[in-house]
Order: sequence, then structure tokens, then C-alpha cells
Amino acid sequence: MGRPKKEQPNHASGMYEVKVTIGHDFDGKLIRKSFYSNISKADARAKAEEYKINQAVYERTGENFNKTPSFKKIALEFLDIKKGTIKNSTYDFTYYSPATKFLIPYFGEREISNIRKNDIELYLKKTKQKNGFSDETIRKHYICLNQIFKNAYENGLISRNPCEGIKMASPQKSTKRTYTAEECSMVLEYCRYHKYGLGVFLMLSYGISRSELLGITWDDVDFKDNLLEINRGVVEAKNPDTGKTELIIGAPKNHFRQRIIPIDAATVQRLEEQHANAPDSKYIISNKNGMVCSPSTWHERHYKQFMKDMHAYHDQYGIDVPELNPHELRHTRTSLWVNDDVNLYAVASVMGWADLKMLRKRYAHPDTEKIRAAITQK
Repeated sequence: MGRPKKEQPNHASGMYEVKVTIGHDFDGKLIRKSFYSNISKADARAKAEEYKINQAVYERTGENFNKTPSFKKIALEFLDIKKGTIKNSTYDFTYYSPATKFLIPYFGEREISNIRKNDIELYLKKTKQKNGFSDETIRKHYICLNQIFKNAYENGLISRNPCEGIKMASPQKSTKRTYTAEECSMVLEYCRYHKYGLGVFLMLSYGISRSELLGITWDDVDFKDNLLEINRGVVEAKNPDTGKTELIIGAPKNHFRQRIIPIDAATVQRLEEQHANAPDSKYIISNKNGMVCSPSTWHERHYKQFMKDMHAYHDQYGIDVPELNPHELRHTRTSLWVNDDVNLYAVASVMGWADLKMLRKRYAHPDTEKIRAAITQK
């Protein structure tokens, strides 16, 4: 006689579900509660019986065995597990800060099993309105919440993740400004005469990001073969143990960003001059001690000063050259290369990208005059 077939899961989640009556409400209506198991229906039924026994004990003694852990407890456990598995900057901005500053104070000691989808949606709405947060910031709160509840679900503390099915607004992409080819030439020319011009020159010439720029050491410069290596980045992040902001010098965000950039003779000459002026520094863009410069210090004291001086210089001649932010320099370089018909694979290689579709979609601004000339040719 063959073995009986195992009963199949009867819930859409792929789990076994058993519904039992656990009491009556104030109107005398039956209160039904579902119990779940990923093992068998019998296991789900055993959980239901255990619940009913504990409920009977509570009614007689006041000791509640059915109470699930609080959101605060589970959130703190999740943070402890997550710490060290990802970069400190990601941990801080996406998990630690949202959880400790907003989520835990809001949900606190509430049982995690009693938090519903409506509660999550209401939290996201109220937090955005109260603090004026962007869609991107609220998305980080949602990501953190979703991971906390997913962890609780996987550990059998809740029957389903209340974050499931919540639709988040797509973050509005800010319009990035770019320099025209003429403006770019004027900025690059001005870089030659300003004390903070080298960093802007490298970013605008080769599309290097701020983080990558501050991580370049003299060992990354090949003066013989005219090459510049991008091996690391510099970011600031809060240490979850001390609460203090620290500099983190580490590998780029992915292996595509670790790359070798061919540089021209003019760039090599500028680097040689910089090295001669600061022979004891380790980094090509350094602090007064020749060591790594923090992104915030560089931006506030070096970059902003350069942009302010550059704008004022051209303004006296009636030329309005805008002050762009560091990422817009990278955006400018890519757009100029693409519109000059530079090979897209070469552009992607220098910029540290792997996807040409994203390159076209996000960074290429069509040159309308070029298009006009192309479609009107006879």
C-alpha cells in the first residue's frame, strides 16, 4: 500500500493555515484567528491549541504567554544582525538612522504582530508630511520597515509582512544641469589659475566622482604611461557603535568603478606640478597635513570657494557661468562625450558603468542643433 500523499499548503503564501475560534467579541460574534506553519497543517493546528491553552491561563492568572515581542525589540535585533554585513554608510543611512530616529520612537512597544498594513501606510504619510521628507527618504524608511517585518515573518513571529502590497511613489528625478561645451572650456581654463582648480579639472575632464577624487593617491598615477587608476573612494558615515561620523576609505561601490583612465599629456603635466608643490602628501587632493581630505571639508572649503570665484570672474565680463554641484560635473562630461559621438563603450569604461542603456537614458542630453543638421541634410 502506497504512502498517503502529503497535504498541500492551503494558503496563498505557500504555508499551511488553520483557522480556529478563540472567543467572542462584545457583540457576541465569534472571533476567528489564523495560525500558520511551513511544516504541516498538523503543526499549524498544534500552534492554535497552544494559543488557546495560553489564553485560558491568561484568563485565570493574568500571565500572558501569547504576547508577541514588541516592534522595538525586533527592530533592535534586526539592526544588530544587519550591522557589519553592509557598508557603514549604507547601514547608517538606510537602516540605523531611520530605525532609531523615527521607526522605534513611533511603533515602540507595540506588539509586532498587531501592526497592520494601514499602520505602515499611515506612518509613511505622517512622517513625510511632518518632516517634509522627499520620496527618496521615505523610501528608505519603507525599505527598513520591510526588512524588519520580513525578518519577523521568517522567524515565525507574524503571519504575513504588512509591508507587502504597499506602493511607494517613484522618486522624482531632479533635473541635472550641465555645462555647454563652451562653458566647460571656460571652467577648465579657469582651473589652471585657481588654487583649488586641480580637483575640478579632473572631475570635469574625466567624469571622476567626488568620492573617487579624494581617494586618489600618488601611487595611482602612472606618469610613464599616462594612466590614472581609480582604486578607492572616500565617504563619511556615522559609526553605529560610537554615533560619531567617521571617514571611510574603501573600494568603489562595484568592480566596474575600479578602473584605469587614460589621461593626456596636459593632465600629466598638471599632476607633476602638484606633486612637486606637495612632495610629502599621500593624496593628490589632501588636507593641510598631506592626508586624506574629508568630503564635507573639501566641498565646503575647496569646491564652493572655487565655484564662487569662478562665477565672479566670468560675471565681471558679463558671462554667466553657473555654479554646478560635483555630480553635475560628471554629468556634464558624460553628456559632452555622448553628444560628440564618442564610442559609448569607451565612455562607459571611463565612467565605470556596465549598462549602455542606462548611459543613454540618464546621461545623454540630445544636442538639438546636431539633430537638426542631421535630419535636414539632403
